[in-house]
Amino acid sequence: MSADRPSPVSVSEQTPPARFRSRISRSRRWTDRLAAISIRAGGLFVIVAILGILSLFLVEIAPLWQGADVELKSRFSLVPMGIAETERVLLLDVEEYRQIGFALTDSGKTLFFNMEDGAPVKNGRLELQPEERLTAVWQSVLSTRFAVATSRGRVLYGEFDFRPHFMDEQRQFAPEVRISSVMELDADRPLSHLAVAGDPEESFVIAGITQSGRVLVYQRQVEESLFGPGEVTENRYEIDYLGPAPTALVLESGGQAFFLGTENGQLYKYTLSEDGPARDGQYSASDTSITVLGFLIGERSLVVGDSAGRITVWFESFDEGQANVRTLKPVHRMQGHPSAVVRFTPSQRNRTFITTSLDGLWHMQYSTNERLLYTGHHFDAAPTLVRFAPKGDGALFLDQQRRLWHFDINNPHPEASLKAFFGKIWYEGYSKPDYVWQSSSGSDDFEPKLSLVPLIFGTLKGTFYALLFAFPIAILAAVYVSQFLYPRWKSPIKSVMEIMAALPSVIIGFIGGLWLAPRVQDVAPAIFTMFIVIPAGVILVSWLYSRFSGALPVQLENGFKAVLIIPVVLVLGWLCLQWNGAIEQVLFAGDFRQWLVDALNLHYDQRNAFVVGLVMGFAVIPLIFTISEDALSNVPSSLSAASLALGATRWQTALFIVVPAATPGIFSATMIGLGRAIGETMIVLMATGNTPVMDWNIFNGFRTLSANIAVEIPEAPQGGTLYRTLFLSALLLFMMTFLVNTVAELVRMRMRKKYENL
Repeated sequence: MSADRPSPVSVSEQTPPARFRSRISRSRRWTDRLAAISIRAGGLFVIVAILGILSLFLVEIAPLWQGADVELKSRFSLVPMGIAETERVLLLDVEEYRQIGFALTDSGKTLFFNMEDGAPVKNGRLELQPEERLTAVWQSVLSTRFAVATSRGRVLYGEFDFRPHFMDEQRQFAPEVRISSVMELDADRPLSHLAVAGDPEESFVIAGITQSGRVLVYQRQVEESLFGPGEVTENRYEIDYLGPAPTALVLESGGQAFFLGTENGQLYKYTLSEDGPARDGQYSASDTSITVLGFLIGERSLVVGDSAGRITVWFESFDEGQANVRTLKPVHRMQGHPSAVVRFTPSQRNRTFITTSLDGLWHMQYSTNERLLYTGHHFDAAPTLVRFAPKGDGALFLDQQRRLWHFDINNPHPEASLKAFFGKIWYEGYSKPDYVWQSSSGSDDFEPKLSLVPLIFGTLKGTFYALLFAFPIAILAAVYVSQFLYPRWKSPIKSVMEIMAALPSVIIGFIGGLWLAPRVQDVAPAIFTMFIVIPAGVILVSWLYSRFSGALPVQLENGFKAVLIIPVVLVLGWLCLQWNGAIEQVLFAGDFRQWLVDALNLHYDQRNAFVVGLVMGFAVIPLIFTISEDALSNVPSSLSAASLALGATRWQTALFIVVPAATPGIFSATMIGLGRAIGETMIVLMATGNTPVMDWNIFNGFRTLSANIAVEIPEAPQGGTLYRTLFLSALLLFMMTFLVNTVAELVRMRMRKKYENL
């Protein structure tokens, strides 16, 4: 053995010692266990996080389905306050904090009392003539104003004031009753029903039904003058004979019209003008006597109750076939009573109202969605009076024994119901039931419209137009890059596409809404012409190249032939833009937007679904392209080689072999892009008109669920109906994206199994 030759190494020196091998084995086992535990913990954490989000949604949404919670707070008799057996209580009310109540009897007694135990606070009496009694009363829904009619034909108008103030950090009251005006109506015919509108110091209207069944109207008009007191005109009218006796009366607060109900179920509308009352409509509201008439807040909806216990809500709306014609219609049919409806009181906060019947049953309902919120069985007979508390958080009932029942009411979400969210509802002023979203308004008597259907429709509309633009471009680009592009260029192009996918959506939306939308509006005819001219030009150039490529001095390698199309596309697009005016003049009569209205009855909004399709498609294309290109590239090359070996061309191989094999992956990419489009917020928020309309018109805007959450959440008070409705919107959006992603994952797993079997 030579000196420079390395000595052989023994087997024992080459192999690690047994203890070292055992230590490595234990380390690997612990590492594997730690990795397995970490992966399982991470997966479990994801599941727990998703369940936590779902639980949060359900906790916030659940109160929407709960009815009103009603509890008896106090009950006491008014008899100890000095009310005689022969006296009737005509008026009942409470101040907004429900500490002090007020009652007025037919003898003119005014009673202020503590709402907890009925202890008297202050008693008084109206100034009446000897043996004069009160026969009818009118009470304002939104204030403490009232009017009373007397047995001697007088009408006293005034208000009761609780006059709250603070003393030693305690709320104190100094209540009083003030009569501001006294008017002589008809001494020979006292009233049994009374309604008042206006101010006695200005224009004023009194309407009433006499005990003999006649209808009287008093009008006082003041013509304003710049040089002194205005001229005062007073008129008294008696309505012509109606036939059946009138049984109910209600007057609009503006004094422009009043409604009469009769004993045979007829409903009459009278308008008031300088010439007096004139009948403006007659409607068959019931086949029995009308017992209750009353307005809900806003005085657009009229509640009609009859002796059969039926309750309907009427309001005027435009007829679809007749322009500018408004007709009174029975729109909502509410939960009825088993006996005649005798009392009605509306809420001062929303369209909730209470009705009572002869058998003592009372309902609390919400008119817009026809929702029954609560049914009470506290009385053996009909309560003589009922009144909502000013904040809608309580109610007062006076039973036949003159006991006052004071209820606490927790009714936070009367507007919410399945019908309100997903059904058609006939809203005030609308010509028919419809899906409408309008969560707020500048008016206190606004009727919330919370239909989620326009938002779901807008989400699907935006997604459809985005995929309509993105899907063909992304898929064809993926096919070209994976099957035809020169291999050296694949990596740079994929890198650029992945960078495009990382662009913030707020930047894309900003560019689309503020830069692209106005420019698309100016050149819309040219853009739509491009969809015809450019494909035709590309087909023509491709055909010419296939016919005459052999005569060219230079032959392009595979993968570079498509480069010839780029200048064709650019030149044809530039020509369309340059000839935009001529195209608009020739094809669209010189005005593209007016042509849309005249020819197709479509209106063009600057920020519309077309712009959103372009912009959101730009955001979705990289995602679909990347996944589709991976799926196409992962198709075994043996399939392509076999196809080419049998004589198929590269296009035939791509379209009939590679694309079908990669279909699961392409579908998975499309579904993931669909999920991205459904959940997109900033692009649709900035690039569309954000109007919740249901119209497939590509030139109209829309509003998606995600954009609606972003827009409405600053205006939604925590715990309110809108706040919880937005959580319901988020749950729907979560379910839609979860479903899309689940389908995409199932397709991906199927694709993986298919590749494993090849």
